[in-house]
Amino acid sequence: MIVKLSIPKPNLFSIMDILRAQGTLRRSLGTLPLLLLALQCIGAEMIQQQLSSSNNFHQQLACEKSGMCSLGMVKPFLGDVLPSPAMKSCLEARSFRKELILLTETRLNPAYQTFRSLLRLGYEHVVMMSSEERCTRSNATWPRLGCVWSTQPLLGGMRHLLDRVAFMARAGRLGYNVLMLDTDVVPFRDLYSLLWAEPLGSAALMAMRDGNGWLNCGVVYIRNARPDGPAAYVLAEVVDRLERWAANPGYFSARGLNSYCWDQQMYSDTLLSAIAGRPLSYGCWYRHDPGVKDEWDAVHIRLFGGQPGGMLESRHYLIHVGLKWPSELLTDEPEYPNRHTAETWTGSMRIPNSRGEWPVELGGPMYPPTRGDTSQRWMQILQDDGGPMWPDPEDPTQADAAAAITETFAYLPTYLAETWSIGGALGHWNPALLPPGGQPPVALAHFVHVPGGATNKLTVKMASNNWDWDVAHAAHPNRGVFFASTRTAPLPDVLALDPSLENREWPNEAAFADAVLTLLRLAMEMGRAAAFPAPRCNVSWVGGDKNNKLPLEVNHGIYIPYSPADKGFKDLRCLWTGYLSYGCQAVRSYFSGGLLAPEYDHLLQLIHQHGSSGSSSSSGTSSADYLAALGFTVAIDQRALDFHSEQVVTIPAAQLRPPWPSEAWDVTLLADALMALYGGPGTGLLFSNVSAADDDTVAAATAEAAAAATGGSSRPRVLVLSDIPLLTDTLGPRHALFKQELEVGPDRSFMSCDWIRTGRPYRRRRRRSHRRLQSTTELTKGAAARRRLTEEEQ
Repeated sequence: MIVKLSIPKPNLFSIMDILRAQGTLRRSLGTLPLLLLALQCIGAEMIQQQLSSSNNFHQQLACEKSGMCSLGMVKPFLGDVLPSPAMKSCLEARSFRKELILLTETRLNPAYQTFRSLLRLGYEHVVMMSSEERCTRSNATWPRLGCVWSTQPLLGGMRHLLDRVAFMARAGRLGYNVLMLDTDVVPFRDLYSLLWAEPLGSAALMAMRDGNGWLNCGVVYIRNARPDGPAAYVLAEVVDRLERWAANPGYFSARGLNSYCWDQQMYSDTLLSAIAGRPLSYGCWYRHDPGVKDEWDAVHIRLFGGQPGGMLESRHYLIHVGLKWPSELLTDEPEYPNRHTAETWTGSMRIPNSRGEWPVELGGPMYPPTRGDTSQRWMQILQDDGGPMWPDPEDPTQADAAAAITETFAYLPTYLAETWSIGGALGHWNPALLPPGGQPPVALAHFVHVPGGATNKLTVKMASNNWDWDVAHAAHPNRGVFFASTRTAPLPDVLALDPSLENREWPNEAAFADAVLTLLRLAMEMGRAAAFPAPRCNVSWVGGDKNNKLPLEVNHGIYIPYSPADKGFKDLRCLWTGYLSYGCQAVRSYFSGGLLAPEYDHLLQLIHQHGSSGSSSSSGTSSADYLAALGFTVAIDQRALDFHSEQVVTIPAAQLRPPWPSEAWDVTLLADALMALYGGPGTGLLFSNVSAADDDTVAAATAEAAAAATGGSSRPRVLVLSDIPLLTDTLGPRHALFKQELEVGPDRSFMSCDWIRTGRPYRRRRRRSHRRLQSTTELTKGAAARRRLTEEEQ
């Protein structure tokens, strides 16, 4: 037999890594007969799957520590998991050693980014829960990621959130262990060796801790759970209680109670019920009215034996256990400042039972007299899966049997679920800021508590170099990977500041804000996306010299630190909350959007690579080869990369000076002058009327743009301001329309950008800060245009 071996490209999985990940080679790694036999057994298709990992040739996979290397050890699966046979088939196909990782997402790119990060550790035992339409599309794009949906009837409005809880409850009852992760996470180390270590190892249910000890459902793990035990009950009860409430809302509104609840709060209430031993609804029925609130808290604290005078907290119902931060996580950063926060909170769960009593002070009866159809169907689904059911919590005769079934709950220590505001904002999650080859000091990062809203969970992944741009392009084959991308303009035309302006020593935040607002005003009237600049993190009003090393000292409510992967502290900038709201970035008919610094840098990289033999991935291989090795089946639409003439053009300072005798430009006149000089309106104006059009209109507009490009259009993709022009107070027409839409239009409720509406970059909370923020008085100073807009708003 002749075997042809090729030398693996940098950062791609070598054959020896493949074999080692599967445990095939342990000692005689260098013996050719064993290698040939292993290759023959694995098969060509599996080898192609294994080529997906980006680990270096001699680097061990993180999964080897626990033996949970599942690359190539799972089977494809696509389908509806409502029928019991389908659910069992899914678990068998996608699990490894009875372990499964569950992602839930309706957006492919966030899900793909998380799956990619799991593959780097050696974990392929992953399934995504989504809609049938998204799963069908995902299976055609990246069949390597199993995808499921559920047609289980549900009354509530949290379709996919309840689907994932139902999946975990069913899988746990069927003898499988499920680690459920939000897609705003990045794993850095082997998770299982830490999850299985005591005191977590004996817990049947684990979750991230949030707030006053309440459960954060972004990271939940059910392991070795009894089918009739409290761990499975807690999860199943989340679905059951919400469905029973939704079926008869009048039963609760008549008593002034909610018949709905946020899924995360319902998790906490069902957990609390299992700890207390009786059904409770502390958070979902929380009384906010003065007087009533105090008594509501007091009765629950008396139930748990805590001290009166405050809200119920984890210390009242769980046991605190101090832990040491795992030494293997601190090898690169032994002085990590958060290393003293390792702790867990544990408690014994049992099946709750009302014993026929529903005290009024606890809210009274928790369930309507009869079950609705969807709740009955949910109970039938659990029974169809097989396995014993738990004692009925509403049957007093089963109270003793319920109390006898116990399992342990534990909150995950910080190193297994650290939030961005705790460690990520300090810079320790960004490999560009760590020593060469260094690893973050946490096993799992959760991108919550980020400034600017939920969309910035993606932003912080980009900014901290935990983002794969090639995967993003594969998820959006037309290259529409930016917040400012549209179907007609996946690569938007952009207006940017020269790097010398962006990186200057800005005297204060107000001066920087004025410059960015000038850029934004001009970009709007030219139909170009604004490439939002980011000040250096070491300017005096952000953090000064303290931000030339770790840990960073920036206000995590205002800035997102960013450094390109190959530059580290040499180019450490801070994305600024003034433009971080999604409404400041997303394209509408009257606004061309904005690009954040990581996006703009990637656009420049694409332009730089244009004309070569093919774009290059971060691994050094061609993007096409890299994506094929990962198992993607899509081809990037090369038409989206048909750049024209010069792509990046700098506007001379002389063209930005106002005409004599004016002291400042009217923004509309300057925009018209620059468009006349540089190829006309940008994509935001060219396609403003087709951003929400049908596919035929979009296709026609795209063809028109392509014809213009090939016809010798002189419009650069990126225009760079070499100086910051002076503008009068007069608003441009698109700015005025934007302001109007944000004040009276539908966008105000879901796509706000208060800076453009009010002239103030963001609402500032009145609190002291040690993060070198400027005073409120100083921050309201600025150019005349900004002052006048502020006065008008007031």
